[in-house]
Amino acid sequence: MHAATARGPGDGLVEPELPPHYGVLLDQLGALAPVSEQRRALTEAAIDVWRRPGFDTFAAVANLRFEPFDHQLSAASVVLQRMSGRAILADEVGLGKTIEAGIVLSELRVRGLARRVLVLAPTGLVGQWGEELERKFAVPTVVAGAGGWSEESTGTIEDPVVLASLATARRSSLRDLLTEVAWDLVVVDEAHRVRNPRTASSKLVRTLQARFLLLLTATPVENRIDDLYHLVSLVRPGHLGTIADFRRRHTLPERATASGPPPPEATVEVAALGVLRRSLRDVMVRHRRSEVALMLPRRLAETRSVVPADGEAALYRLIAERVRSEGRQAGAGRSMALRTVLRLAGSSPRAVAPTLDRMGWSDLAELGRSTQTCAKTDALGALVHRHVAAGEKVIVFTSFRETLAQLVAALDARGLPVAEYHGSLDRRAKDAAIAAFEGEVDVLVSTESAGEGRNLQFCHAMINFDLPWNPMQIEQRLGRIHRIGQTHDVVLTNLVSRGTIEERILDVLHTKLNLFELVVGELDMVLGRVGEDFQFEEAVFDAHVASVDDAELADRLDALGSTLVEAGAEYAGSRARTDDLVAEVDDGPAVRRDAAGVR
Repeated sequence: MHAATARGPGDGLVEPELPPHYGVLLDQLGALAPVSEQRRALTEAAIDVWRRPGFDTFAAVANLRFEPFDHQLSAASVVLQRMSGRAILADEVGLGKTIEAGIVLSELRVRGLARRVLVLAPTGLVGQWGEELERKFAVPTVVAGAGGWSEESTGTIEDPVVLASLATARRSSLRDLLTEVAWDLVVVDEAHRVRNPRTASSKLVRTLQARFLLLLTATPVENRIDDLYHLVSLVRPGHLGTIADFRRRHTLPERATASGPPPPEATVEVAALGVLRRSLRDVMVRHRRSEVALMLPRRLAETRSVVPADGEAALYRLIAERVRSEGRQAGAGRSMALRTVLRLAGSSPRAVAPTLDRMGWSDLAELGRSTQTCAKTDALGALVHRHVAAGEKVIVFTSFRETLAQLVAALDARGLPVAEYHGSLDRRAKDAAIAAFEGEVDVLVSTESAGEGRNLQFCHAMINFDLPWNPMQIEQRLGRIHRIGQTHDVVLTNLVSRGTIEERILDVLHTKLNLFELVVGELDMVLGRVGEDFQFEEAVFDAHVASVDDAELADRLDALGSTLVEAGAEYAGSRARTDDLVAEVDDGPAVRRDAAGVR
């Protein structure tokens, strides 16, 4: 019988009988201090966490704004269940280590286990991390500078993830701030850069306080097996024993190369390798493209070298000579301006004129305005027309707003409707431009801002009207259309004016580095081996300024290309050594999603 109502004779309602101790309980309750709102909220939050399922179920999947692949969910599951949130994510390039780390981060965050999170990445990848976390995981981020970062939301579960470049983080001003925080989770991207315990980056990571730690690298083994030991020691100190024991087990004497039976220590090596592989199962996850069957269509790259008109060629030559002359005495700020004006000169004669005015080079600015022809613009119009006539959509990339306006006008004059996309548009206008391109408009002209997380797999033709000196930007452009989900072969056309630095850069990247054959993500693996702070764009500019003429510049760029060849060979060797060492690292237990997360 319900305690609130009782029926007596005649079916009339009567007061229920109260237990004899009821009054005593009321008196005791009234004597207690009132519960604060903060205490009530914390109690409810604790109950909510207690009710959540174990890590065999993903509670955060329902919050994701994309559909992860099975191997990505599997990797996150292994990290959370078997490795207790401290692991090396070592998937081959292109399989989504960032996504796997994001799933782990989101899962820990939704369970209240990762309120303070730090992501350390190479300078060129910090922005990409912000875009991925905010667009795909709905996780707020803030970038740390030399003076620290904003803490407006500190004290709530919505604390933004702190992003910092390794170069900035190891400076004393920021390093001291980072090492004072008790981080719940630290993520280190391209973690092979912290393998050497003597470097500033490695010392920083080893000093950080972190309950959970994820190291992301496709090549945990570089030239020496010690590299693997140092990375494993970061996520699980002592797991591979002391460094002396590790070297004794896995470093063998030099062997003779003559044919014959293997020396006795070879048998020891095989046995030790089996032990090492089993040990790695507790700290490392690795998938290979051949295992997960994520095959991309072909990437077909071509270069069209356009002969500039006499006026164009003369203007470019004069700008290049003046940049070379001034650049030898220029400070950092002026050098950056000189680099920009030389890149603009390779883009379009008329587009460079306003910048020449700002540089104080009025004579050259007037020459730029009077140069009416642009051979590349004419070539672009014909090329775009052929794509559209064949029923294909095409995206045209340029680095500069001035050039974008010129190209939109030129294509419009040919009767080709164009959508334009650049960083000055607000979010609604950007969305409208992408929607138009996906719909009735066949041509999109865009600056680099189309690299901010937009996926354009419905397009499979791309034209670089001008060439960024930073090869990572070239890769990011291509990654907008050549990515998982693309079903057609992708055709990439690079337009360059003959006799420009861009032509020489393209030769280095194409013939030496095989840029257009690399999987998206491999380029940074190669460039990182040239030097921790190596910047290709700065190296090209320095070569131009240091050269007395174009012949010497060609020699210097050829030498730079040879350096890239060596770095590429090192990367290929490292990848092979990693495959050999972790060949038997498996995926671990399967994982299920909450019903709310199944789509």
